[in-house]
Amino acid sequence: MRRAEYSLGTPGAPNQGFFQYMRNLGPGILRLGGNSQDNTCWNPSAAPHPDRCQGTLSSDDFRLYSEAAKASGWSLIVGLNLKQNSSQWALNEVTEGIAKEIKLEQILGLELGNEPDLFGPPSRPKTYTPADQVRDFLAYLHAFQQTPTARKYPVIGPATCCRWRNARDLGAFADGISPSNLKLVTVHEYPTTTCNGGKVTVAQLLAPGLMTRFNDEAKTWIEAAHERKLPIALAETNSASCGGMPGVSNAFAAALWGLDWLFSGAEDGFSSVNFHISYRPGGSSYNPVDTYGRAGHQYENLAQPLYYAMYLFAHSASGRHLLPAETQAAANVRAYATTGCPACAVNVVIINKDATAAGRVRVHLETKMGAGKLLLLQAPDLNSPSSAVTYGGGQFDSTGHIAAPHATDVRANKNGDYEFELPHAAAALLIVSQQTR
Repeated sequence: MRRAEYSLGTPGAPNQGFFQYMRNLGPGILRLGGNSQDNTCWNPSAAPHPDRCQGTLSSDDFRLYSEAAKASGWSLIVGLNLKQNSSQWALNEVTEGIAKEIKLEQILGLELGNEPDLFGPPSRPKTYTPADQVRDFLAYLHAFQQTPTARKYPVIGPATCCRWRNARDLGAFADGISPSNLKLVTVHEYPTTTCNGGKVTVAQLLAPGLMTRFNDEAKTWIEAAHERKLPIALAETNSASCGGMPGVSNAFAAALWGLDWLFSGAEDGFSSVNFHISYRPGGSSYNPVDTYGRAGHQYENLAQPLYYAMYLFAHSASGRHLLPAETQAAANVRAYATTGCPACAVNVVIINKDATAAGRVRVHLETKMGAGKLLLLQAPDLNSPSSAVTYGGGQFDSTGHIAAPHATDVRANKNGDYEFELPHAAAALLIVSQQTR
């Protein structure tokens, strides 16, 4: 059995292949957080509760984070332990660890705590409230602001997932901290769960109602942040909490769900989306890229279906303007259109999440355009594993490279429409150029 490895590698043997996978997606944000940030300790012997330190952070770890940022061009969100509830101890981590090993310009912000709405005994009382979180957060913030080195770092929060992830509590958090003291509002969302033995099917993950419920809720969170002139990020998400569902989260269905999830998040107004990579005992099913060890500090990186969705999104929509787009079909199909500027090409992405529906698709654009090129992200069926997924006919190798995708020419018909065949279990990217004069 292959042994899973940390995606970034080790301080002495960084995973250059994974850094290439990051570069493939263009500018991004690497969040170093999750449950581990409140269970891992810098200088555990000095922690108020060393018995709650399940792991140790060292200067070598911070150097590895810095190397990942440099190699990828990504910014970092660095999570700090809030469960220990010691501002002076956390301040020491910032001044003696982070500041010495990571360049200031590489850090988007420091995130204080992970999912505090799930805090409870022994770290907090059962009665822990949003107001209590604000008090604890402010203690850290005020300690940082008193120190020339630490005050340079923006802070991020509240990283809520559950009970307090609503417009009222998000607004109260931002007001309690003061919007001027926050760089970014962060929330977490998993649309399904495998916690406590839960099961998820492909049909459940791809159900249209799942996306609708997410959009309706997310818009209220985003409005609360934007009312305070703050950006808001979906800073931790994936298909199913507690590591995903085998045969679903690592099947082609996850690629189609992920592509729709990204476009929906962009439409709703999230500034960024972070897909979680987990190192749970027994493995995780939802990692975009799985990393395995080889002899001699070599790594084997395997792109999972979700990564293909991230790649297609990054190359069709990231940082671009969303345009109105709709579909007219009884099948489970979604469409999105983007462009970089009024004179740029238009990218039309059509996602077919239907298990059986396939056929001819007609794309109509409001203005007359030039020739189109068609790329397909596809697999034999929704249950297909990563080995059966192709993008433009190619697949990613262990070093993060993929052959130049094969594109099909599509020209407008006499009505100015673009027509092509869309298989079931597929997503299409139609790139339509401006008409040449």
